[in-house]
Amino acid sequence: MIDGSFRERSRLRQAMVAQRDRLSAEERLAKSERIAAVLMTHPLFSQKKLVFIYCHFRSEVQTARVIDECLERGKTVCVPMSLPEQAQMAAVAIIDPLCDLAPGYMGIPEPLPLLTQTRRVEPAAIEVAVIPGTVFDRSGHRLGYGLGFYDRFLVRAPTAIRIGLSFACQMVERLPAQPHDIPMDMIVTEEEVMVWPGRLRARVLGL
Repeated sequence: MIDGSFRERSRLRQAMVAQRDRLSAEERLAKSERIAAVLMTHPLFSQKKLVFIYCHFRSEVQTARVIDECLERGKTVCVPMSLPEQAQMAAVAIIDPLCDLAPGYMGIPEPLPLLTQTRRVEPAAIEVAVIPGTVFDRSGHRLGYGLGFYDRFLVRAPTAIRIGLSFACQMVERLPAQPHDIPMDMIVTEEEVMVWPGRLRARVLGL
């Protein structure tokens, strides 16, 4: 039997992705540029050396500029590699996005499969993780695409700062969160930055 929370989460996903899709290419680019500029200068991100960043797909907040700037600044950049048969994802370091990435699972840009053998990064080593989503709320909760790949990955990266990137139109006041949902430590939109520093402190101290 499907409960009301499941139906509401599915409805929210569909509604917010449709709303995000209605942004023009020019609007998405301009808003993504503003988000990238804020992210790159925020100390929770700028001071970290080993970063995990999603490769944007379709109408998500675009991350190509962030990836390029991180590489230019000498950061180690790893991106997701989907492992659908395990319902998991791996972190794989890239050096040159043009050479290292190709359409992978569901057409999402991912590292070339060969790179998983030589450039795989342990999640526990990641200092900051930049995460996409379909909907975010003002308490830091997030809805992904319903498969749970990022939630399971973040459990294995307990000390990473969790940063969600979202267009303002994807924000709601409160989500019907579930126990397995992983909240963000910070959310950046083109209009504001929200930070919950106590969450990271609690994880590091094991509280």
